[in-house]
Amino acid sequence: MNNYKLQKVLFKKVNKGVIVEEHLLVRSLIDKQCYILKRTDISKINAERLKEIENHLKQLINIKHPSLTKIKEYFIESQYLIQVLEYCGEQILNERLNKQVSVNLVCQYLLQLLFALNYLEIQQINVSLDLDTIFLNSFGSLRIQFDLLSHKNWKDEVKYLQQVLKKTNLDWESQKSHELTQILKSLMQPNPPSVQQMINHPYLLKAMFDFCKQQDLEAQAQLNQEKLIKEQTNNKRVGRASTSANQHRQKITQQSPTQRKNSKDRPQTNQQQKKKPEQQIKQQPIKNQIPPRPIRQRNNSQDIVINESILNQDLLMTKGKQELQELLKLYKDQLKESSKQYNPWLNMSEIKEITEYDTTTNLNQQA
Repeated sequence: MNNYKLQKVLFKKVNKGVIVEEHLLVRSLIDKQCYILKRTDISKINAERLKEIENHLKQLINIKHPSLTKIKEYFIESQYLIQVLEYCGEQILNERLNKQVSVNLVCQYLLQLLFALNYLEIQQINVSLDLDTIFLNSFGSLRIQFDLLSHKNWKDEVKYLQQVLKKTNLDWESQKSHELTQILKSLMQPNPPSVQQMINHPYLLKAMFDFCKQQDLEAQAQLNQEKLIKEQTNNKRVGRASTSANQHRQKITQQSPTQRKNSKDRPQTNQQQKKKPEQQIKQQPIKNQIPPRPIRQRNNSQDIVINESILNQDLLMTKGKQELQELLKLYKDQLKESSKQYNPWLNMSEIKEITEYDTTTNLNQQA
């Protein structure tokens, strides 16, 4: 804790009047970056269970997934387990779902949750997800934390997710919502489909495809806009240089031969007048050489706070963009794999077009 300075308390979890967990926004005194400090009360956990949690943390600290929150470090202080998590913003999924949402957005949340669970299964990490504190990054993607104290299974997590989604303003009577409801119900069966089977569901594959296509179109539109701005800027520079050259030629042609010959007698330009000989400066009286007044220093703490806030926002945007690209790669790899089997929801030529699209390559071609 000595290496972190508290900025503010984000929220607390209270059980029977006792704070069992709290999320604090802190700033590192070493790298000056913001982090989320998750402090959990472990006073009622026995030594064997605590050792199991520490083993999980050793695995989780090395994870790399666009939907899972990265753990910078962890330690035990008094009766608290403290996890220092990456800072990805302060908006929580539950708050976002209370606003107007679309079916496509809910599908994206479900897909990101499924991909996160699938990653944990592949890595053989048996931990629960903390669905109460899912944050959203700057691009609206999920940043899921881990619930190390619970033993929830996949069905419990889906049931909780159903309860959360039912509270949204989504029109559950529409055809798209009905299909999404059927997907969630299928997970509550005695023998529910696996996470990988859910990812390969035709409806979710179609949602995955639509999301990739939309993101690629937006990326291409942004590249075109940047190219247009660059061309307009270059044209303005060329135009100004051409106009200046034409005006200079016109001025010379209007002069008589005598004026051209006696060009040395022309009055000095403003730039030439500013250049005074060094001797003239040295010959000035001493009384005119008044020393400059000392500059009064002001308190720049407010400016520093504003600048740090801007830097944090820029950092969040950069990280969010990187996480979005990682998520798109996951989707496209899955679409490649799924397209090997016949699927009436997916057009093979469109799949090839989307999965082969590379923003970096397109950017290099336009440069």
